[in-house]
Amino acid sequence: MIRVFIVDDQPLVRLGLRWILGAHSDFEVVGEAGDPHEAIARVAQSQADVALCGFNLPDGDSLGLVRRLLHRDPALRILVVSAVGDGPLPRRLLAAGALGYVSKSRDGAVVVRALREVAAGRRFIDDSLGGRLLFESSPFDRLSPRELEVARMLLEGRRNREIAAALRVTESTVRTLRSRALSKLDVRGEGALVRLAMDHGLVGRGTKC
Repeated sequence: MIRVFIVDDQPLVRLGLRWILGAHSDFEVVGEAGDPHEAIARVAQSQADVALCGFNLPDGDSLGLVRRLLHRDPALRILVVSAVGDGPLPRRLLAAGALGYVSKSRDGAVVVRALREVAAGRRFIDDSLGGRLLFESSPFDRLSPRELEVARMLLEGRRNREIAAALRVTESTVRTLRSRALSKLDVRGEGALVRLAMDHGLVGRGTKC
């Protein structure tokens, strides 16, 4: 069973998504929210596997929501369903940790397929958005979902012990994932990681690690 939490600022959209998922026995909608603040407060309590974020927010608000959701629960999978299909926003949301991105112009079958892929820890990009180009646009797209989780927490200033506790793995596993991530990104150390993240919009200028 895939436990889904729906976030959308339009009540009718949330109702429609509930109706679509209700037609499939492998989904359970465990909650919903209409704005980022409500989502942050309720997602953790819902024990959701996937947050389905389908509302339109300014760039900073969208990125902030993804980052804060993953900061609270690094194991959470996030699928974005948005009317924004070009520009830097899709790339930045993916770099921030969202595993999937689907256009709101697509039908429910695509959303269902995307949810299943994301719940399994696999990336999903709607074909209509040119997924291959999106992934090639950022070096962070080279990372596996787990490596990206570790990189994101390093950018937050967390140490190996804290990351291990959050991900429920050993510190040696974190060291291995850190080493792989830095190697794939071709950087040495957290300082270089922060500079690369700034260049690609993953963190704001002035961030210190």
